[in-house]
Amino acid sequence: MELNFNEEQIILRQTAESVCKNYADLSSLREIEGTELGYSEDFWKQLVELGLTGISIPEEFGGSNMGLLDSAILYEEFGKALALSPLFISSFMCASLVESFGTKAQKDIILPNIASGADIYTLGLLEKNSSFHESGINLEIQNKANSLVLNGSKQMVPYASVAKEIIVICKYKNSIVAAIVPMDQADVIHSYQANHAKTSMYEVEFNNVKIDDSMLLIHENFWSVWELISQKCQILIAAEAAGGSEKSLYLGRDYSLEREAFGQKIGSFQSIAHYLADGLVEVEASKLMTYQAAWAYDNQRDISSLSAMAKLQACKSYREISATTIQIFGGMGFTVDADPQLYFRRAKHLQNSLWGESYLEQQLESAFFNKTRKSD
Repeated sequence: MELNFNEEQIILRQTAESVCKNYADLSSLREIEGTELGYSEDFWKQLVELGLTGISIPEEFGGSNMGLLDSAILYEEFGKALALSPLFISSFMCASLVESFGTKAQKDIILPNIASGADIYTLGLLEKNSSFHESGINLEIQNKANSLVLNGSKQMVPYASVAKEIIVICKYKNSIVAAIVPMDQADVIHSYQANHAKTSMYEVEFNNVKIDDSMLLIHENFWSVWELISQKCQILIAAEAAGGSEKSLYLGRDYSLEREAFGQKIGSFQSIAHYLADGLVEVEASKLMTYQAAWAYDNQRDISSLSAMAKLQACKSYREISATTIQIFGGMGFTVDADPQLYFRRAKHLQNSLWGESYLEQQLESAFFNKTRKSD
């Protein structure tokens, strides 16, 4: 694995840092948190103009086809700034689904519009009282009066209010498939769902929504491919968490050099210094593990364990570091006027996103025992 970034990757990082500084600072975050839109339109326009909405999409569909390590660099900077946008759900998750399962006609229509930022797509995955496991998919396409219809709902759907279409993972003929459903139908109802990170999340209800065959994404190994897409995207979540934990750590360090107790700066206390030193080790470990996982994907290596470890490590460290930063700030750190709580809430949000901690641990346990059996 090459640990040094090339010139293009360095420029990409500098560009992302500059865009976040100018269009996605914490003041703008406070304005968009908890709103139905959930992101800055000016920030989104910058991502579109820079071609970042097509960063992972093949060139034949108008994208730049950059590697996952490049995308991880981008998301590390987004994590530092707590930048919010539909980029992850639209340009990575939904675009990957269409690229993996779509027909030529579906790809030719959908992917160029995602790459250009003209259309935003979202994903319906989670269901009420369900899990990330295959058994958690219970929403089913039914055949009624010679028509395919969808009834039910999906929970915590990102950016449903601005999405042109939603890709719904569901059941059809006893198999897991995906259905592409336009959001502008009267029978598709979305309602904002409050969440601790105050991001744009919705419940989307489907009331006898007709599904045409041309709207289906079908593959004989759908769930296996979907798991690989999830693993790839978990690496981006890990990158975002690593960036967020680094920024949170430095918030704590800087404040420890200002706050006084017992007549001296609290940064001079050995206990605080140890917390910060341990946090720095955690940040660097998270970043290195994330880079390794992204590099492995770009080099066609197995990432099933690496992605799980990267997400577990980065998100757990983020939660712990952001909690420590709040303690360094003291009582003020818990208030909404202070910045540390912004990182703490986002840390928990990322920890629960796209496979929770217990499910990732189960995946690692299964991979370990399978590897042990093979070696025996």
